[in-house]
Amino acid sequence: MQPHFPPTERKPNLPMARPAARFALSRRRGLLLLACGLAVTLGAIGTVGYVSARARLNASGEPAETMTQSLALSTAPSTANGPGSESPGLRLLSARIEGETPEAQLIQIYQWLALGDEGRAFAAVEQLVQRQPEFALAQMVYGTLLLARSGQAERIEQSPRGEGAGTAALLRTEARLRLAALVERPPLDALPEQLLGLPAQVRHAIMVDTSRARLYVFENGPQGVRLLRDAYVSIGKLGTGKLVEGDQKTPLGTYYIGPRRDEAASRYGAAALPLNYPNEVDRLAGRGGTSIWLHGERSGNYARSPQSTDGCIVLSNDEMRLLAETVTPRETPVLVMDKIRWVKKDSPALAPDAAFEAAYRQWQQARLNQDAETLRQFYEPGLQRGSDSSSERLELNLARMARQQLPLQALERLSVLPGQHQEPVQIVTYRERAGAQDRPKLKRQYWREQKDGQWKIFFDGQVG
Repeated sequence: MQPHFPPTERKPNLPMARPAARFALSRRRGLLLLACGLAVTLGAIGTVGYVSARARLNASGEPAETMTQSLALSTAPSTANGPGSESPGLRLLSARIEGETPEAQLIQIYQWLALGDEGRAFAAVEQLVQRQPEFALAQMVYGTLLLARSGQAERIEQSPRGEGAGTAALLRTEARLRLAALVERPPLDALPEQLLGLPAQVRHAIMVDTSRARLYVFENGPQGVRLLRDAYVSIGKLGTGKLVEGDQKTPLGTYYIGPRRDEAASRYGAAALPLNYPNEVDRLAGRGGTSIWLHGERSGNYARSPQSTDGCIVLSNDEMRLLAETVTPRETPVLVMDKIRWVKKDSPALAPDAAFEAAYRQWQQARLNQDAETLRQFYEPGLQRGSDSSSERLELNLARMARQQLPLQALERLSVLPGQHQEPVQIVTYRERAGAQDRPKLKRQYWREQKDGQWKIFFDGQVG
């Protein structure tokens, strides 16, 4: 959906004899923008990501005439990024929204508000709340516009009390994050640094920037990796860095999605994709907990405030349905990070650790040759987990390889991704086939660097 904006006409200055009317209009618009979260959003955007321009909006709520004029609509070029840099206001007004989702409709309403077209904004938000009555942020904008239209603009600045105050603050935070995602778009020629050089076998990758409450879906095709779409998400009530069951935090790390789950729609919405948390890196570090999923919104809600889950990553049902229909279970990585670092697509990919690459190639060759003694040195001793790495199973397999009883026709490495924690860890996904008529097995390894600089496997097993 692409909003059409009529050409902006420069209006003549109001006569000096009407300063009170001009003051009242400025105050009304300023309060309206503040109440809907728009002025705060544009005023608060600072040196975040690729945006360092400052909108000239008075986010403190002072009813100075300059609030309306500065919105001017804060479309004058900013010098913060050099000559000709666009201001956040101009980026907001010029953004084009794809699709017919409620979020896209809400953003269009904000654009009309920024242009001062309250009539058009009111008609659109009225339709939106009729279509999606459980969309709390849209309801807040609708209520604000109702107050303004009924001549009660002064009530807009009356701060809610009690529980209402917290709810209003959360909704404005949601508005700020949604608008910031539109204003602070990553450049078309940029990718998260972790996705540079992503192998062609990995069709899709998901990245979650928890500081922005944003999930990004990437597609890997003939022309390389590109951003397919992105969506607002909610994370744990107490933020990130999950440690134990019930701590209401979202884990950080590299995970993979499991098979789609559609049961319990009243709780998990349109669809759910479990993450393999805790993964082997988490287990090694003593982090626990269960049932961390990507899922839709529960019945009766369209979206939640940014930090409102028990640890899961929650999308609107529209976005969750699209996501579940796009990605491949068991093979799609999900990188959950505090902050994504975007780099140019033509930047050199992060150089793989030479020692790790050498160790992996030796392991791969030894496995294809069924060289049991060489293979043994690549596994940490005394392992308790993994269909191929637990001590008992490993010894059994090595004994069979010594008799040349576990031949492989092919062993293909699909991807290598970092573990996202301080300890150097590499997560390898690979596929092996025993014979031409056998079904290939999808497997995953976790390697870590030892104190002597050597790399060894601490988990190797079939992906369930």
